Amino acid sequence: MAKILLTRSGYEEILRELRILANEERPGLVHEILEAAPDWGAPEDPDFRRILARKARLERRIEYLQQVLANAEVLMGSNLPADRVRFNCRVTIRHLANGKVQQFRMVGPVEADAQNGRLSTASPLGRALMGRAQGERVDLETPAGRRSYQILDISVDEA
Repeated sequence: MAKILLTRSGYEEILRELRILANEERPGLVHEILEAAPDWGAPEDPDFRRILARKARLERRIEYLQQVLANAEVLMGSNLPADRVRFNCRVTIRHLANGKVQQFRMVGPVEADAQNGRLSTASPLGRALMGRAQGERVDLETPAGRRSYQILDISVDEA
C-alpha cells in the first residue's frame, strides 16, 4: 500500500475510531454473539447471520484502519509557499456562476468529506486548486459543464 497523507488531526481521528472499534465495539459484539448463540441454535437463523455479518463488517473496518495507520505519513508542512493552496491549508472560494462561497480544508483522500468542508487534494477541484494563489481564477471541466471559481482566501491550518 502506498503512503497515505494525513493531517495530524486526521491521524488522531482514525486512531480514536480504531480504539473504539477494537476495544469497545468488538468485545460487545463478541459478547452478544456468545450470549445469543445458544438461543438461536442453527447457524441458518437470520438473526444469527445478521450479527455475524455485523462482526465481519466491523473486522473489515478495523483491518482497513490498521492499514491506513501503518501506511500513514502525517504531513505537517509543504514545499509550497504560504500564499499558495497546499495540503492542510484552508481555502475559501467563490463559485463565479452563482456567487456561492465555500471554505475547504485541503486533505488527503482518506480524510476527504466535501460536505463537511474537507476537500481531497486528489479530487478534480482539489487538483485544480493546488498551487494556486489568492485572487486566481480556477476553471474546471465537470460532467455538468465548465465551472469557474475564484480563490478568496488561503490560510494556514495547523490541525
